Amino acid sequence: MFSTQKEKLNRKIFEQYKDSLSSFHDLVGDDCSGMSNLFYLINKRFLHWLDNDPEIAVSEKEILFRRKFYRILQKIGPGILKCTQVYENREDIDPSYEKRLPVVLPEKPVIFVANHGFHDDVLATLLAAGRHPYFVWGSLPLLYNTIDGLASAMVGGICVNRKNKQSRKASIPKALKAMEYGADLIVFPEGGWNKTSERLVLDLWKGAYTLSKAAECEVVPIVHYVRDMEILDKKSIIHTVIDDPIPLYQMTQEEALTCLREIIASWQWKMAELYGQSTREAEMKGFSTSDEKWRAHLTERMKGVARYDSEVEKNSEYRSKEIIRAEDVFRPIANIQNITPQNVKDVLYAKELVKTIEESDWQKLF
Repeated sequence: MFSTQKEKLNRKIFEQYKDSLSSFHDLVGDDCSGMSNLFYLINKRFLHWLDNDPEIAVSEKEILFRRKFYRILQKIGPGILKCTQVYENREDIDPSYEKRLPVVLPEKPVIFVANHGFHDDVLATLLAAGRHPYFVWGSLPLLYNTIDGLASAMVGGICVNRKNKQSRKASIPKALKAMEYGADLIVFPEGGWNKTSERLVLDLWKGAYTLSKAAECEVVPIVHYVRDMEILDKKSIIHTVIDDPIPLYQMTQEEALTCLREIIASWQWKMAELYGQSTREAEMKGFSTSDEKWRAHLTERMKGVARYDSEVEKNSEYRSKEIIRAEDVFRPIANIQNITPQNVKDVLYAKELVKTIEESDWQKLF
């Protein structure tokens, strides 16, 4: 009977939020067991966040109510973190850095932007903000089915279903409504975890800039560095730098996203130089190639991820249409069905090239 009741509730939810849900899978992710019991017991209380109408999804009364939970989180959050968070002085990270006064936030709401890539990054960013922010949620299965999601929900958030065009479009006015009521925002502009082995920061989505421009508010970078992201214990340190507010709204989109990406990457690089020193011998111990090492690293890192939605996560990286990629050029050749003596070498070459590229595209492999 309970199963039947769940099915009825699922149909009711999907019907009510059909404008923001492409399918019920959007709330479940890869977990074929369906919604968790946690969802049916508690998280259905946050379903109104799915609504595309800002007046329904966001209210001043709720923001003030959830601000109380943020004050509690500030006290208990450091103990909840699996790793230990250390707030760094910028001049200690870079001795040549011009000594400045501590970061001073404006009275009006700001947008906190942070790099994305390890288990505790959401909570670490919430704590680093220092004042009540609404988190822009792009992982619905995680939000509605896990304890971590519930903890974040208690603080407050803006939901965006990245599989649904209407939901993506509605996320901007919903976020602006929250700022109108006095809430700061947290945005991860990379869109998903950075799983690459060679880039400090992925190319950024324009959402943070769009919001900054619309609200004429400043953006505050929060940059984390963790030496061993797959190690989840208090011996592992989250090094966090909070930088000065930036008036991105005064820049062009290209200038703003380039500036923001360079700031995040620079602080990560400086912290890696200070805290991430190692040797190739130590890093490659037990592995014959760097690809083998990185695959093992990502496999271990992803074990801590609950309620994964591979369809969303493997397509979360921003890839500019203006950049021509080798795999996009050669894939049509690799897919040629009419093989002839004249084209066989070209087709085989294209197939091998595309296969090689795809096997090293960590963002889509994990």
